[in-house]
Formats: sequence, C-alpha cells, structure tokens
Amino acid sequence: MFRKILVPIDGSKHSMMAAAHAVDIAEKYHAAVTLLHVINISQLTGLDIMQGPPLITEGMSDKLNEAGQAIIAETLKSLPPHGVTINTELVWGSPEAVIISRVKSEPYDLVVIGSRGLSALSGLLLGSVSSRVVHRAPCPVMLVK
Repeated sequence: MFRKILVPIDGSKHSMMAAAHAVDIAEKYHAAVTLLHVINISQLTGLDIMQGPPLITEGMSDKLNEAGQAIIAETLKSLPPHGVTINTELVWGSPEAVIISRVKSEPYDLVVIGSRGLSALSGLLLGSVSSRVVHRAPCPVMLVK
C-alpha cells in the first residue's frame, strides 16, 4: 500500500515524532522514507511589501545549509533502530509549496507531517503548513500531534 513516504521535518518535537511514525509504517510496508527539510525563504523576508528580496550572503547561505543539515542529522539520530531506506533532502523555498510540488511530481504514497499548536485565531488567519498540505496533497496525509 505504501512504498514511498515523505516526511517534512523542521527540527520540532512534532516533526521528529512524525519521522518515527513514518519509519514504523515504512517497516511494516517495506517502504522508503524521504526526510525533507525546507529552508523557509519566506521567514527571511520582512513584512514590508516595498522591501526587496533579502540579500543573502554566501556566509549566510552556508550557515542556513549547515543548520538544515543539523536538523536532518538530529532527526536521523532520534529514530529507533530500523531496516528502512531513508533518503534526505535539503531545499530552499516555501515549505508548503515545496511539499505539495514534491507529492504532485513524485510518486509519494503518504505524507507524514507534524502538526503545530497554532491558536484558533492564528490558524484561522494564517493557516499552517500541515493544514495546507492536508488540503492540497493528492495523497493521504497523516498528522502527528
């Protein structure tokens, strides 16, 4: 049923729990897991519409890539022993756009994603990455609390 599972990770407790759940599912179905960390470019821009794109120096880019690799390494380290094939990806972009693009262009059977505890008002006004993925993904999505 599940052969290829995508797990977006951000270093949060919820994303690490999502990765553990994905590995458990993958073991049962002999599936491969891809851990995907997206360096969120929207967090690098200000709220001022008139402001141009942020100037990202090579040093800043290196630091952000290093931080992303550290999140991937910490997630891998947190997983229990398993026999699952795990691939990792580090990309730049808008998390929800990258996740949706991946599941639409590649044959993922399942997305396992951590949920965040946004307040009712924040969730109503802004939505969350997990909420947008649930609504836009063409495959099943498992939310891990």
